[in-house]
Amino acid sequence: MAANPVAAAPARTSLNEVASWGYQLQHVDRELVAASHYDLMVIDFSQDGSAGTAFTWAEVQAMRRKPDGSSRIVLAYLSIGEAEDYRSYWQDSWAASPPDWLGQENPDWPGNYAVRFWDTHWQSVIMGSPDAYLDRIVAAGFDGVYLDRIDAFDVDHPSLPRATRMQRMAEFVSAIAAYARGFEPGFFVMGQNGEELLDNTAYAAAIEGVGKEDLFFGIDGDDAMNSTGELRASLGPLQRFKASGKPVFLVEYVSTPDAMARVRKNAAVLGFPLFIGNRELDDVRSR
Repeated sequence: MAANPVAAAPARTSLNEVASWGYQLQHVDRELVAASHYDLMVIDFSQDGSAGTAFTWAEVQAMRRKPDGSSRIVLAYLSIGEAEDYRSYWQDSWAASPPDWLGQENPDWPGNYAVRFWDTHWQSVIMGSPDAYLDRIVAAGFDGVYLDRIDAFDVDHPSLPRATRMQRMAEFVSAIAAYARGFEPGFFVMGQNGEELLDNTAYAAAIEGVGKEDLFFGIDGDDAMNSTGELRASLGPLQRFKASGKPVFLVEYVSTPDAMARVRKNAAVLGFPLFIGNRELDDVRSR
């Protein structure tokens, strides 16, 4: 690779160094990201999700440098449990003749489709060639990836029981981590949600951190507090993961003063860095 005239920001070596983080997937302004105080930033790899507006290596390096000259970790969002119809890999012909691995549209997120994530054809969309999604992210100079729809193992499939689907997801994430680190040894891999999978030793070993949405509020609607049972079910594996020496990051979609005060207090007690945003994730600022 030819030398780049833009100097790379110094690299952070551990997610445990992160005290604050931001999470924005829409309307990303790279100058606002660069001007922010966050130690970690999760963004889409492009301005509108397409390959044509993908952030360049120089733009990523600028976002990796904080205003005081120190480094920030910048991770690219990557959904591995659903296909998105605005990505460059999407083919218009799939509407009439979908590939075998493509499933139904997500009614809560139009344009997102279930996939058989264990299928080698889907996995080749994600990695393995210069035009593959992960390969583009690595080439753009991101510090790592933030993997979404880890919890796709909960989508029923008639030929694959849930325990097997969980194992296949652990294997997929492990393969992603090994592949990316073959190019960049310090490449970070984080998973979002699917915290039940944290008790799978292969999955837990493959990732450096985990993000959790809606730990305290949101399962039954924004600003609606989750039940004690729901909280305990998620908190157990998250705390065990943190006790193993790896960090947990929270994102809550709350807007009332009481809810925001509660999640700030609880996150501080747990030692989980917190981002409070809207569900559209279109603002770099935490509430």
